[in-house]
Amino acid sequence: MKTDTLKKSLLDYAIKGSLTAKFRRENNGLNAFDELEIYNDNIKQQRKNLEKELKKCEKEFKLEKDKEQKALFKSQIQMLKKELTKCKEIMPLNSTEAPFTIPNSWAWVKLGDICEIFTGATPKTSNAENFGDFIPFLNPGDIDNNGNVIYSNRGLTEKGLKEARKIEANSILVVCIGGLIGKACLVDRECTCNQQINVAKPFFAEAILLYYFINSAYFQSTIKANSTGTATPIINKNLFEQILIPLPPLCEQQEIVKKLDLLVTLANDFAVTKENLKRIEKRIEKRIEKSLLKLALEGSLSKLYRRSSPTLCAFNEISTYNEAIKEKRKDLEKELKKCEKEFKLEKDKDKKALFKSQIQMLKKELTKCKEITPLNSTEAPFTIPNSWAWVKLGDICEIFTGDSINATEKEKNFTHQTSGLNYIATKDLANDTSITYENGIKIPDEFLPSFKIAKANSTLLCIEGGSAGRKVGFLKENVCFGNKLCCFENIFAFSKFVFYFLQSGEFSKEFNSNINGIIGGVKKESIRHFLIPLPPLKEQNEITQTLDTLFTLKKGLRVE
Repeated sequence: MKTDTLKKSLLDYAIKGSLTAKFRRENNGLNAFDELEIYNDNIKQQRKNLEKELKKCEKEFKLEKDKEQKALFKSQIQMLKKELTKCKEIMPLNSTEAPFTIPNSWAWVKLGDICEIFTGATPKTSNAENFGDFIPFLNPGDIDNNGNVIYSNRGLTEKGLKEARKIEANSILVVCIGGLIGKACLVDRECTCNQQINVAKPFFAEAILLYYFINSAYFQSTIKANSTGTATPIINKNLFEQILIPLPPLCEQQEIVKKLDLLVTLANDFAVTKENLKRIEKRIEKRIEKSLLKLALEGSLSKLYRRSSPTLCAFNEISTYNEAIKEKRKDLEKELKKCEKEFKLEKDKDKKALFKSQIQMLKKELTKCKEITPLNSTEAPFTIPNSWAWVKLGDICEIFTGDSINATEKEKNFTHQTSGLNYIATKDLANDTSITYENGIKIPDEFLPSFKIAKANSTLLCIEGGSAGRKVGFLKENVCFGNKLCCFENIFAFSKFVFYFLQSGEFSKEFNSNINGIIGGVKKESIRHFLIPLPPLKEQNEITQTLDTLFTLKKGLRVE
């Protein structure tokens, strides 16, 4: 279970009373209705006393002749009237109005009945004297999704505070507008906030309990359901006050807080541990990969296979390949000589053009007729089996970079196309070797002659920029590709063997030692001279299949 889901479940259990079922059994004399009745009786008495005091002050105010004394009475009358507005009884709702079932000892009440609710305000921004560091001034961006608060971003002066509203510590701030509506925090110090935030100052509930309940799925869905506006949702103070909240007895509130504090802390610790495990796992996974590739390239992974196939030898296969290349070159040179002779004798322009095209094609094919030259053992970077050969990467692969597309032609010719070849850029290669093919960029057939094509079962490697040498992918389909990517197309090697080699520590070491330039990259000409250990073809296939299996098993060790 994800940490956020776990927290939501805990809050759901808490707000419905499931978290404190045992506590209620052990304390069955507690009842929120009884506590509300006592509170309401106290409020009635307080109101009675205040009204009596108000009546007395008003009488004395009328009789008083002295201006200063009269002003004092006026101030006292205003204060008493303000206190009287706070003397509100809490009216529990009927069970028929309840959004969901709660324990019988709990009561449904309106948020505004158990909290003083007000909306923040912003002093005139045109007056710089309003802003300073006397008191923190919060906006929605200062509250993160975990309820943490940054108090230091902005503040007000004493002058600015007079145009705002001071918020006491242990008040709850809830964003009341926009995409962040419902995001909440519990402030631990005096502060103030702008008009995008509603403030709830509890007087008949534990502040932290209300903070937890406000973060519950019930409250969050209710605040969104009660908001107005389509483009920008907003919930005003009056609607906010009307939201129903379940009210446990005060002692049970404290028990819920104690349990949630513990469980939420454990959930957060679990999240941190999980993230640490993922980081460790990634490092371990990379080490496992590098170790497996090292074993593969040293021949340790296919030791048993060689014992069962002792006659296989890369040198013999290279010799056979070279003989075939010599014969192919001989045939091509013969054909080229014939074409060049006929080209000189031909008078017809069209036929002459055909011969010219054929000559160019034959010359291109001749450049590919390269023999593979195994290196001396003295040049070997490390020891490999006797049946393997050290060769240059460019001798067994066709290595070439792709083509860049500028923003204008991309938008005009290659975006939102329904047919053609997908165009792969560096961003489409992931660090885990996966490739995003459907990225919205395709090269239509009529443009393909201007683009190099990387064939299916070839490997793409980033050779320039921040991802150089790190991003690599094995192609499942023909694609066009960017100029910062290099294609490795098989000539005399099992395609996926090269793909695995490009992920090895040996290749990375050689690649990194050749990086140069401001952007940081390695030229394809340099890569062609990199050395690769070459097993016999059937053993390459065996190694590839073994690595496929081991890499798949490795994924099963991941922390979810």
